[in-house]
Amino acid sequence: MEPVEKINARADALGALGLDQTAGSDDIRDAWRHIAFHAHPDHKNGDCTHFARAKEAYDFLRREGLTTKGPTTGKPRRPKLRKRVIELESADIDACRVLLNTALAHSSDQSDVASPKQNETDSDHVPEAVGFYGRHLTYFVPTPVCEGSNRVALPTSFLASARRTETEVLSFQAKDAGPGEVVVPEAIITSKFPGAKSVRIKFDADQRMRDDFWLPN
Repeated sequence: MEPVEKINARADALGALGLDQTAGSDDIRDAWRHIAFHAHPDHKNGDCTHFARAKEAYDFLRREGLTTKGPTTGKPRRPKLRKRVIELESADIDACRVLLNTALAHSSDQSDVASPKQNETDSDHVPEAVGFYGRHLTYFVPTPVCEGSNRVALPTSFLASARRTETEVLSFQAKDAGPGEVVVPEAIITSKFPGAKSVRIKFDADQRMRDDFWLPN
């Protein structure tokens, strides 16, 4: 299980017991005892839905070592996060290009079906890779920023449980052309990047920049 998946699984398990991520081992055991008694099928006319969900959550937290008494088990331990970079699949890149293409106005003599790059301009950008560090995302875009208006199409649902990849177009203004970095505002992250804590977009990003991402902060 990846670190991000483990964090989400722990949060879900604690939520099933009615707890947040600040809960300690005593809180977890007390919550389970309370639910085990009040939600037991014998007290719910045979309905075991809540009881079964809580038991599964408690068993998971127990396997994670978060229910054991002792001075070092006051709060759940977060798994050590590691950085990783993945190359985007061609389908994701094509989806970004298509989104940029359909968002542009077409002239009357153009075909209804355009090739992925037909209507792209120098100020339109598509990433080739994305870096992960926990819930922090870094997109690597090979093209440089253009002075003035820019748009970048990004796959946004990497940290969500959605089966289908979602793609969004973000627009921004740049004072200068060349390499650069855009930090996505928190309001946009909340609405467009489910599960992400921060999002950065690096432009004119080469392989060395991706390699440097692996280095410790």
